[in-house]
Amino acid sequence: MKRATFLLALTLLFPLFSHALCVNGDRVNLRKKPDAKSPVTWVVGRNMPLLELDKKGPWIQVKDFEGVRHWIHARNVTTKVSCVVVRSKQANLRLGPGPQFGQTDLGFVKRYTTFKKMGRDEEWIKVQDSFGMVHWVNETALWEPRNYSRITF
Repeated sequence: MKRATFLLALTLLFPLFSHALCVNGDRVNLRKKPDAKSPVTWVVGRNMPLLELDKKGPWIQVKDFEGVRHWIHARNVTTKVSCVVVRSKQANLRLGPGPQFGQTDLGFVKRYTTFKKMGRDEEWIKVQDSFGMVHWVNETALWEPRNYSRITF
């Protein structure tokens, strides 16, 4: 009985969970409020990573890599794919996991470029662009939302 009460108390004390989400459409509206008639705050493309903060019906409140909060309809995101976005001014695209590898044909990309995350080798992230090409990017140039739970008292 004490164990069940303790587990119930834990459930009530730890209600805040965040989930990493990826946009699954090519032009998706992020909105100010959880309503299709609410003003659009940003239009994003496929593989834009977002961090889930809250839910209201079919709407999910999210935070982008700049810390801005928006609302998005649940049908426009997935948890089945990992994605990242370039947060620095630009990111060099390498053929392998390290500066000793040459740049890919694309060379570099600018801030806001999104990728599907394919893997990792220490501080290097293996990514795939929208054309299916694979590159390696140093993690310091990227933002990736992390799944976590927050303890509040």
